[in-house]
Amino acid sequence: MEDIRITMDDASSFPQILKIPLVMRLENQNNDDFDPKVVSLGPYHHGKPELSFVEDFKPKSLEMFITGSDKDQDFLLEKILEEIEVAKSCYMEEFTRQYNDNDFARMMLLDACFVLNLIETETQDLSLCCSKVYNTILHLGIGVFSFIVRDMFLLENQVPFQVLKLLFKLRFGRDGFEEMSKSYCYKVLFGQHEPKNNVSMDPQPAHLFELFRRVVISCSDQHYITHSNVDSSNEQRATTREMDLISKGMNHCGCLDEKEEGNTITESSHAFHSVMELKSKGIHFIPSGFGSLLDVKLTSHYFYAKLSLPCWYISKYTRVFFRNMIAYETGPGKFDDLLVSAYIYFMKTLIISPNDARELRRKKIIFNTLGSDEEVVQVFKALNTYEDEYPYIYKDVKEKIEQHYNSKSQTWIAELLDTYFRSPWSLLALVAATSLLFFTILQTFFASPFHSYAKKN
Repeated sequence: MEDIRITMDDASSFPQILKIPLVMRLENQNNDDFDPKVVSLGPYHHGKPELSFVEDFKPKSLEMFITGSDKDQDFLLEKILEEIEVAKSCYMEEFTRQYNDNDFARMMLLDACFVLNLIETETQDLSLCCSKVYNTILHLGIGVFSFIVRDMFLLENQVPFQVLKLLFKLRFGRDGFEEMSKSYCYKVLFGQHEPKNNVSMDPQPAHLFELFRRVVISCSDQHYITHSNVDSSNEQRATTREMDLISKGMNHCGCLDEKEEGNTITESSHAFHSVMELKSKGIHFIPSGFGSLLDVKLTSHYFYAKLSLPCWYISKYTRVFFRNMIAYETGPGKFDDLLVSAYIYFMKTLIISPNDARELRRKKIIFNTLGSDEEVVQVFKALNTYEDEYPYIYKDVKEKIEQHYNSKSQTWIAELLDTYFRSPWSLLALVAATSLLFFTILQTFFASPFHSYAKKN
């Protein structure tokens, strides 16, 4: 039989900016987490009447972008036309063929300048871009302006990174867009300008959404993933990814006996426990800081353990960001490790009740801006990772959790403390019960015939 396999070259032939699969849209039809609310970027949502308000502002945004430069609109448009085939290839052909080259280049120019102005206002000193911030909010209003970041989290709503980089260099006459864009992603996600981790820009990201992904998975210590660092060459890595996909597909079809694959997948890879359940077994939660979703580590001691988890802001846009990231990682032509999806699945197993969310909030692992712990639970419940448990990712951590969880010698003291010292009232009840038992024994002793006999003698 002929060997038919999708290679990495085949994967690269897919458009870099894809449409969301229909099955995901149908599942999400009540939330519209894949559609822009105020601004369209690229051809997929261009021309929608409900987005015309910001569309009418884009020429003003272009004017603000070129102000202070010796370049005019025609010059920038001509440079985009020189790269028009590359720009069009980033999108699905059925959408790009609706436009002639000039119209498509004009769309790219307006959308890219709009995005570049936002990046500049978020990363530069306010005194240097005060007029841009003022004019943008003046024309759009704070209400509309607050939705723009949300719309930039959408997979379908992206401008090719190459177009952004080209216009930045033409306008400012220098390189440096990559560092500025990384700072922008950190600021939007974590409220800080300077990246803490080493975010690779090789190869160049296809769009800002890809850069957002690199920021949240960047990590200097890669020991949290077990299978990704085994192979050194690209060819070996590609083979590993393909075999992972094949094995997952066979597992879903019931064609693979995991017991025969014990060297790669264990029972602990699929086990899960909630935050409060792990706490009752002596596993305490500590923050590992902002930056990387890979920063998960369990340190086991004799009677307790510490599970460090990355910090994350839970906001009204969290569900939108993660839903689009799942769609991106699981979409056609993707062979990368599904790292963000794996993190989401891992957190779904930890947070199943408001008590779990409250514990992580108290430990400053999640920062809840939604108003209640129940809403945090609902955010993660709404995220569908499509029944894929990603057994390889966090495999070492999960195995250590199971070892500690199932060890009676390590958990009996923790269970004792959790049962009797969970609250001051439990402690008082234990002291009262102990005191009552002690005085009952004393009373029984002094009332016994043995005590009377001993007293007479």
